Amino acid sequence: MNRFDFDNLDTDYYVERGYELRRQYVAQASKSLVARIKALFTSSTPRPSTPLQGTPAHS
Repeated sequence: MNRFDFDNLDTDYYVERGYELRRQYVAQASKSLVARIKALFTSSTPRPSTPLQGTPAHS
Protein backbone atom coordinates (compact mmCIF):
# COMPACT_ATOMS: atom_id res chain seq x y z
CA MET A 1 0.00 0.00 0.00
CA ASN A 2 1.37 3.36 -1.05
CA ARG A 3 1.27 6.08 1.59
CA PHE A 4 0.13 8.55 -1.09
CA ASP A 5 -2.90 6.45 -2.02
CA PHE A 6 -5.88 8.83 -1.88
CA ASP A 7 -8.48 6.53 -3.43
CA ASN A 8 -10.48 6.28 -0.20
CA LEU A 9 -10.26 9.97 0.71
CA ASP A 10 -13.68 11.52 1.25
CA THR A 11 -13.08 14.98 -0.21
CA ASP A 12 -16.72 16.04 0.04
CA TYR A 13 -16.61 15.58 3.81
CA TYR A 14 -13.50 17.74 4.18
CA VAL A 15 -14.83 20.43 1.85
CA GLU A 16 -18.08 20.64 3.81
CA ARG A 17 -16.14 20.64 7.08
CA GLY A 18 -14.05 23.53 5.79
CA TYR A 19 -17.17 25.48 4.84
CA GLU A 20 -18.64 24.86 8.28
CA LEU A 21 -15.49 26.04 10.05
CA ARG A 22 -15.37 29.14 7.86
CA ARG A 23 -19.03 29.95 8.63
CA GLN A 24 -18.35 29.65 12.35
CA TYR A 25 -15.26 31.87 12.10
CA VAL A 26 -17.06 34.56 10.08
CA ALA A 27 -20.02 34.52 12.49
CA GLN A 28 -17.74 34.95 15.50
CA ALA A 29 -15.68 37.67 13.81
CA SER A 30 -18.76 39.64 12.78
CA LYS A 31 -20.23 39.30 16.27
CA SER A 32 -17.01 40.66 17.75
CA LEU A 33 -16.94 43.52 15.23
CA VAL A 34 -20.53 44.50 16.05
CA ALA A 35 -19.70 44.50 19.77
CA ARG A 36 -16.70 46.77 19.17
CA ILE A 37 -18.74 49.18 17.06
CA LYS A 38 -21.50 49.30 19.70
CA ALA A 39 -18.87 49.98 22.36
CA LEU A 40 -17.69 53.01 20.41
CA PHE A 41 -21.14 54.57 20.49
CA THR A 42 -22.00 53.82 24.11
CA SER A 43 -20.75 56.18 26.76
CA SER A 44 -18.72 54.74 29.59
CA THR A 45 -19.84 57.51 31.96
CA PRO A 46 -23.53 57.67 32.85
CA ARG A 47 -25.37 60.81 31.83
CA PRO A 48 -26.97 62.73 34.68
CA SER A 49 -30.73 62.41 34.73
CA THR A 50 -31.17 65.80 36.42
CA PRO A 51 -29.70 69.09 35.26
CA LEU A 52 -26.50 70.24 36.88
CA GLN A 53 -26.90 72.29 40.04
CA GLY A 54 -25.21 75.63 40.64
CA THR A 55 -25.02 79.06 39.15
CA PRO A 56 -24.58 79.47 35.41
CA ALA A 57 -21.14 80.55 34.23
CA HIS A 58 -22.56 83.36 32.06
CA SER A 59 -25.38 85.59 33.23
